[in-house]
Amino acid sequence: MDVKPQKPHTIRYTFSKEEKLCSQKIISGLFQPGFFISKYPIRFHIVFTELPVTAVPAQAMFVVGKKKFKRAVDRNRIKRMLRELYRLHKHKWYDTLNKMGKTAAIAVFYTGDNLPDYKLLEQRFLLALKQLIDEAPRK
Repeated sequence: MDVKPQKPHTIRYTFSKEEKLCSQKIISGLFQPGFFISKYPIRFHIVFTELPVTAVPAQAMFVVGKKKFKRAVDRNRIKRMLRELYRLHKHKWYDTLNKMGKTAAIAVFYTGDNLPDYKLLEQRFLLALKQLIDEAPRK
């Protein structure tokens, strides 16, 4: 029986159930004054805390205000875009958390007034993520 050599660790671009933030206690802590990063129209609220799941270094939730987007279709579309961006770029955030030896909960807010263009949203998301990665070790 031949054993094939395994590939080195590969990045999985998934967003599993374990990565979704559901804990009401942690969610309430996200809305307290604390550590946040803002690059219009994206805003990250971060809390370094113990997570109920040990399989992942971070759990995330995505928020779009009902006040600015009355139709659920629009809110859901923006949340889908935010989840897609997070799914594609979360490995950078996870690497930082693993180096720090911490776990975190993150809320990603969309604060804009209009439906976003994906390319512009991706640029702003990456700017905010870069700032988050730079500032997180100091917190």
